[in-house]
Amino acid sequence: MGNNLKTKKFISQSKYNFKSNSHLSINKGLIEMFLATLIWGSIPIFSIWCNLPSPVFVFFRVLFAFPFILFYSVKKLGFKEILRIKPLLPLLLSGIALSLNWIFFFWAIQLTDIATAVVLYYLGPVFTIILAILFLGEPLNKTLVISTILAFVGALLILTPSLKFKGSMFGVTIALLSGILYGVLGFFSKIATLNHSALKITTYQIFISLFFTLPFVFIFKFGISVNILMILIITGIVHTALALFLWYDSLNYIKVSTSAVFSYLDPFFAIVLGYIFLSQRPSIMEVFGGVLISFSGIMMSTKERKDSALKTNKNFGKI
Repeated sequence: MGNNLKTKKFISQSKYNFKSNSHLSINKGLIEMFLATLIWGSIPIFSIWCNLPSPVFVFFRVLFAFPFILFYSVKKLGFKEILRIKPLLPLLLSGIALSLNWIFFFWAIQLTDIATAVVLYYLGPVFTIILAILFLGEPLNKTLVISTILAFVGALLILTPSLKFKGSMFGVTIALLSGILYGVLGFFSKIATLNHSALKITTYQIFISLFFTLPFVFIFKFGISVNILMILIITGIVHTALALFLWYDSLNYIKVSTSAVFSYLDPFFAIVLGYIFLSQRPSIMEVFGGVLISFSGIMMSTKERKDSALKTNKNFGKI
């Protein structure tokens, strides 16, 4: 009888400890995800402070980030898995797409305000899904149609005021191109995930970007002071390597669908920090357009994760 009571007490205590540890793990994951999005949201400020040509800024960012990302990848995946690169083409194309989308994004930040550049950049997931429907045969559904309409209405709200000013229209066009390239990056990354892990894809994207942007260092004329060098080191180690570590580690504790929603905090942080540090105040139309684009992205991400979970459950049932 005494042994039964002890056993019940032990089981009860174990359940409590499990719930407590689970709760702490979820909190850790949420904090890590929050910090990652906050760090990424602040990078437009650092690119403006550097005032370097965007391809040069991207080169130094990946240069200082790559050693840390490579170390983390080898530790998590193993050296043999890192060297397994076939099929190579999706990795190569996604690496080039990453380079171009960052180059155009940071170029847009130099030409227009942070709010416009960041919000249009986050049209990327919409373009990714459109490309997946056109070229990968993914089904068209009601959620996708509604979210796409919302995203393009949001983009129009941001674009319309800029049509009156030719100077800012060029910046808006570059920002829109960065969003399209972000979508192309997502598309090629999606293909690459059929054969490679997300962490390995990220490692090779950074590696390829390093070589893709290297020629620009010799093309553009620029100067690097001690302050600029420190900023570049921070953007490489903190904004790229550390933020990616926090992102991937958080996925051990929270759902991927939660991370998809959190990713839309990036533009929010970017706009708020732009207002605090650079006095860039977004217009009401920009804010409303940004809300529509973010909401459309959350809708698509949530739908995609639900569909993925249903497929997994069906496959599990068959086994």
